[in-house]
Amino acid sequence: MAASEAVRVYGGVSPADRRADRRARLTAAVVDIVGEQGWSAATVRHVASTAGVGARFFYESFTDMTELVITAYDELGAELLADAVEAIALTATTGVPDLDLHAKARAAVGAIVGGVAENPRRARFLLTDAPVLAERKRAVLQLVAQELTHQSGEAGAALDLRQAQLCATVVMAGAVELVRGWVEGTLDVGPDELTEIVASTLSTLTATMPGIVRRE
Repeated sequence: MAASEAVRVYGGVSPADRRADRRARLTAAVVDIVGEQGWSAATVRHVASTAGVGARFFYESFTDMTELVITAYDELGAELLADAVEAIALTATTGVPDLDLHAKARAAVGAIVGGVAENPRRARFLLTDAPVLAERKRAVLQLVAQELTHQSGEAGAALDLRQAQLCATVVMAGAVELVRGWVEGTLDVGPDELTEIVASTLSTLTATMPGIVRRE
């Protein structure tokens, strides 16, 4: 091994891999801290300590706490949406539009609920009212609407983007409050009931939206 390579690789791990590991630990730590203690507890020192990373290494990946929180939110949201899309792809179809629409909705919502049930702090992080996340939440809503446009067409109840945006807004608003009540213990609802409620609302509204809202 060349001398320069020996310097770059430490303990069999390259500098790039060590940076990626520190970055992943920081994003996981901020999710846990915000989810458990709130946005005000998310300081550079506290997040770095929780992640087991020296505070000076925070700035090799993020310019400030706002960037870290936004990154963690985007990555977690993208992960859950990908899980939902994968679950939809694995759903058996019957050829009956209403049944297929509900099955797809049930699979998608179930994947998301399952993802946050494993770690309720993830749900609390996604639900945080931190002002820095307001724009990102709107972006996630747009992504959901775009995916709904595609999936509704596949299930035989095609929505245009405007209809999908309205549908996603209604369903997500209700889902957020149900999830909030579930994780905070203020609503007597379990994950299976929550999944079925949201899935039923989503599939029913998707099926009826074309008759309620004109196309663009």
